[in-house]
Parts: sequence; C-alpha cells; structure tokens
Amino acid sequence: MATIHASCETCGDVELTTAYVRVRVCINDNRGEYSFRCPECEMTVVKAAEPRTIDLLVASGVAMDTWSLPAELDETKIGRPISHDDLLEFHNKLHDSSSWNEALAHLLEG
Repeated sequence: MATIHASCETCGDVELTTAYVRVRVCINDNRGEYSFRCPECEMTVVKAAEPRTIDLLVASGVAMDTWSLPAELDETKIGRPISHDDLLEFHNKLHDSSSWNEALAHLLEG
C-alpha cells in the first residue's frame, strides 16, 4: 500500500495509507475531492483536488466514487424567487394547523 501525505487543519501534516482515503468525482463537470479521517484527531477532512491529483490517488489504489449533479439544476425556473417573507409566512402556516389545512384544501380545489 502506498503512503499518502496530507494535511489536517488541526493537526498539520499526516501520513495515511490508501485504505483511509476516498476520492469523489462529479461526472457532470469533473470536479473532484478527496477525504480522509485524520489519524490523530479523527476528524473527517475534505479537500478539493485537481484532476491530476485525483489520477495520482486512484493510480495509488485509492477507491473512487462518482456522483452527479441533481437534475433539478437543469429545470427551467418559472415565477419569482422565494423571499424571506415567503419563508416566514410558510413557517407561520406550518405552526397554525387550521390555516395550513385550509390553504392546502384551497390548492387542491384549484
């Protein structure tokens, strides 16, 4: 197993084996990151990584996961953006069950 040198924000430079490092790559835009649990403080550390770094880690035996951006990002947005007042009104309706039920019934009728 290869030894990987990384840095923890708390502990500084640490040495890891490939078994303690994971790579994640977005299949839509090739953004990559690697993560590991610091062997000293046991905090999970996540760092962005360039494609060259990802390639070196994977070639060293680090496991790679892929993920994709949510499809909702490609949907056409219609209507005005939600405002702080909209969120406050929604919050208040959730806490007033009669108001919430009436609003929901009105939407279903409509």
